[in-house]
Amino acid sequence: MKELFSGHGWTITEESAVMPNGVTKTVARGKTSDSAAILAFDDDGKILLLREYRPFWNDYIWMLPIGKIDKEADPLLAAQRELREETGFRADVLEPYFVCYWIERVNIKTHIFTAHNLCRDPLPQDAHECIEVHHFHVDEAIDKVLSSSRVHGVSAYALLRYARERH
Repeated sequence: MKELFSGHGWTITEESAVMPNGVTKTVARGKTSDSAAILAFDDDGKILLLREYRPFWNDYIWMLPIGKIDKEADPLLAAQRELREETGFRADVLEPYFVCYWIERVNIKTHIFTAHNLCRDPLPQDAHECIEVHHFHVDEAIDKVLSSSRVHGVSAYALLRYARERH
């Protein structure tokens, strides 16, 4: 492995791996902080969904609460912090659901959690965030996420998987 770049929270490396046929594949791979996303359910069974302004897209998109695992090593602790920062709620029950991998050349994973028994316990939002919190039934949340001008892939996949498996 050869480091090509390191800065701004990213590391780009050149990596090689041997394929089953004996051919060696060499690619550039990026790595940054993993993330935690939360399917948080209120007492009425509605999911908390964010309408968040994304400045580099100059638009609002619908998405689950999600953030980087960069202040703590434990994805569960990061999920609880992000839930409190972005929605103002803490979950008494926060459970791992699944892990989502991006693409092979971007070495990042998102830990998806389910959250229940929410209570108000806000942390300050990051100064660079512009977030509204809404409550929707799962099918309405799916419609919102999929109708965004730029679909947040992790949110779409987590909601669709949840609807298929449990709803």
